[in-house]
Amino acid sequence: MDIVSLIQGFVSDLLKIEENFFQEPEKFENTERDAKELGDRTVARFLSMLLTEADEMIQRSSLREKKYDIQRHKQRTLVSTVGDINFIQTTFRDRDTGEYRALLPEMIHLPPKERFTTMGEAKTLSVAEVRSYQYAADSMKSDKQTISKVTVMNKVHKIEENISEFEENDECEKRVVDYLYIEADEDHIHRQKTDDKDGCIIGKLAYLFEGKEDVCTGKRQLVKPFYFGGLYSGDNNALYWEEIDKFIERHYDQRFLKAVYICSDGAGWIKAGKDYIYKSVLVADRFHLMKYINRVSRLTEDYENETKARFYKYIYKDKLLAAEKMLTRIKNRFGGENAVEDCRTYFRNNWEAIQRAFHDKNALGCSAEGHVSNVYSDRMSSRPMGWSEIGSDRMCKLRCFVRNYGRERIADLVKFRREKELNKLQATGTDGIVESLPKKDYSLEQRRAYAYIERMQATLGGNTVKKTLAIRNRLNDI
Repeated sequence: MDIVSLIQGFVSDLLKIEENFFQEPEKFENTERDAKELGDRTVARFLSMLLTEADEMIQRSSLREKKYDIQRHKQRTLVSTVGDINFIQTTFRDRDTGEYRALLPEMIHLPPKERFTTMGEAKTLSVAEVRSYQYAADSMKSDKQTISKVTVMNKVHKIEENISEFEENDECEKRVVDYLYIEADEDHIHRQKTDDKDGCIIGKLAYLFEGKEDVCTGKRQLVKPFYFGGLYSGDNNALYWEEIDKFIERHYDQRFLKAVYICSDGAGWIKAGKDYIYKSVLVADRFHLMKYINRVSRLTEDYENETKARFYKYIYKDKLLAAEKMLTRIKNRFGGENAVEDCRTYFRNNWEAIQRAFHDKNALGCSAEGHVSNVYSDRMSSRPMGWSEIGSDRMCKLRCFVRNYGRERIADLVKFRREKELNKLQATGTDGIVESLPKKDYSLEQRRAYAYIERMQATLGGNTVKKTLAIRNRLNDI
C-alpha cells in the first residue's frame, strides 16, 4: 500500500483548505464541509487500497498457489459510510472441486452479491428506522451504485425474522426480582393496497420491565424495559408469547418470582399470554376501563358524574351483578344499546382483571398507549403511508431492537444476518492463506511517512508569515 502517497495527497488538500480559510474566514462553514469531505474521501481511498492489497497478497500466497488457480479480476464497488470503496477482486478456481471462489470477500465475510459494507448497511437501517426509505437512500452517497428507496426496503426486509436468536449466545447472570410486568397493545398500520388485500395490519407490541421509578415530579420511567414486536398474526401469537417467556427464563431466576403481571385492554391476543407466561396474572388497563364507563355514562346526560361514581363504587365493592343491572337500566331509559352491551361484555370478560387492578397493591398503572405511539405510530401509522406485511413486521422488530440494544448495535445485527447467510460454521477457502497479513512489516513505509511529515512541518513554517498577514488584513477590515 502506497501510504506515503495517500498522506501526501491528504496533506496537500488539507493545506488548500487552510489557505481558503485564511482568504475567506467568514465562510468557515465551507471549511468545515470541505474538511469533512476530504476526510471521507481519504478514508474511502485508504480502504480501497487496503482491500486491493489484501487481494494481491492472496494472489502471491504460496498456499494459494497450491490449491487455487487465478481465473479473472474485476473491479468491485462497495457503498460505505464514507463513500464508494473501489477495489480489485480476484476469482479463483479450486483445483480439487472445480468450484469458483472469490477469496477476499470470504475473508472479510462479505456475501457474494452484497453492495454495502456492514457499517454502510447499518447506517441505512438506522436512518430508515426513523425516516422514510427515500430519505435513507439519499443519505447514502455513491458515484457508481444506484441507491433507491427500493434498495433500502430490501435491506429492511432482510432483517432476521427471529431477532431473539441474536441474543441467545450472550451469557447473562439471572436477576432475582419478586415481580415482573408486561404491558401490551397494538398499532393499526395502513396496508399497501393490492388486488386482494386492503385495510390495516396489526403490529403487536409488548414490553417487559421490573417496575417503575420516579424521574421527577409527575414523571416515571420503566426499570430495565425490554421490547418485543412484530405482526405474529393467527397461530403465530403463541410463538410471540413463547419468545417472551423464553426471555424471562433466560434472564430471571423464576424460583424467586412471585408473579408476572400482564396488563391488558381485554384483547384476546394479549389475554392469551397468561397461558404461556409462567406465574402470570392478568390486570385490566384502567385507561380502557375508563373509556367504556365514560361512553355509557355520557348517555345519562345530566347524571353523567353520578353514573361514573356508581360504576366505580360497584367495582371497588366487587359487585358485577349490580353493575350489570345498572347497565340494563341505562339502556332501557336512555338507549345506546351498542355502548351498553360493549361495556357489559368488557365487564364480564375482564372482571377478575379489573378487580386486581384496583385491589392488588403490586399492580401498576399501564402506559401502553403512549409506548405504542412512541415505538410504532411515530414511524409507521401517524403519516399517510402504506406497508407490506413483511416490511411492517421487520420495521416493528427493528424499532424494538434499537430500544433494547441501542442504535450502535445495528451493525452487530447486520453482521449476525450476514454470518447466517454465509453459513460461517464451515471453514472458508481463505483459511491459512492470509495468515501472514497481520505480520506484515510496515516499518519502512512508516519511516518514509515520518520523514515526509517532517518535511511538511518545515514547509508549514513558511506559511506562518502568510497566515499572520492574512489575519492582520482581516483585522484591519473589522
